[in-house]
Amino acid sequence: MRKFSTVQILLVIGLVGSAIAIGLATTRLPGKPTAIKWERDYNTAIQRAQAEKKLIVADMFTDWCVLCKKMDAETYADPQLIKNIANKYVWLKLNTETEEDGKRLQQEFAILTYPTTLVLDSQGEEVDRVGQFLNAEQFTETVQSATKNPASIANLRKAVEEQPNSVSAHYALAEKLLEQNNYAKAQPEFEKVVALDPDNREKKTDLSQYNAALCLASQNKFPEAIVALDTLQERFPNSTAVADSAVLRGQIYHCCNELDKAQKVLREYADKYPTNGHIQEVENLLSAMEAEGGK
Repeated sequence: MRKFSTVQILLVIGLVGSAIAIGLATTRLPGKPTAIKWERDYNTAIQRAQAEKKLIVADMFTDWCVLCKKMDAETYADPQLIKNIANKYVWLKLNTETEEDGKRLQQEFAILTYPTTLVLDSQGEEVDRVGQFLNAEQFTETVQSATKNPASIANLRKAVEEQPNSVSAHYALAEKLLEQNNYAKAQPEFEKVVALDPDNREKKTDLSQYNAALCLASQNKFPEAIVALDTLQERFPNSTAVADSAVLRGQIYHCCNELDKAQKVLREYADKYPTNGHIQEVENLLSAMEAEGGK
């Protein structure tokens, strides 16, 4: 029988040990992520979300947004956040002023304040959004609860789909969209409330008529907005929304450079509603028009 020296035995053991170590290294499960992997292309993010059956977390930022940089440095870089949710979502980062995808989403979702983080489904529909700076713990909790939040855009939209003739469902969705300054999408929802409840049985039709006018005016559709305000005044002359409608009418005339009409409407408002909450705004607008050369 062949005898092995101590050196030979140690060498064999060493080789076997190395082979085992190499085998373990090649079969080891992937480690935890150390940073968020950001996509910078919208279509790539959509494709990944569909393939991986995940939601998209889209950071919509600008170069001048200080709090956006704070989100990058503190929230998105937080080790606990990365450990808990980095692999649960597809992460998309877009500049809303310099990138085409960013510009398009800014328009589509009416992003006017920053930082704004959108939670999108795999079809690119909004689930919910974070419209402010949040620390890592708050951000994680908010994003993870997006699909369960009854007041999220996705769940309000789902309620409308399930109850297409529900005044309250359409009104809740419309209010949410208006709150987000998404006037183009809020307008038809308010108009649907008016159509569903023309007699104002649920006490939301007069407010919806006013808000539809507000949405039209905010889209610079001034003639249509005036028609909507006329309808409000004709159908619901005793509504509390009539006072606000006078202010909006005056603002529209001012934007259209019809100063005489604007001043008349706003002076009538000041005389009729001297203690109304908009009185200071009206007085300031009248002073501005006088400075512009109005009568």
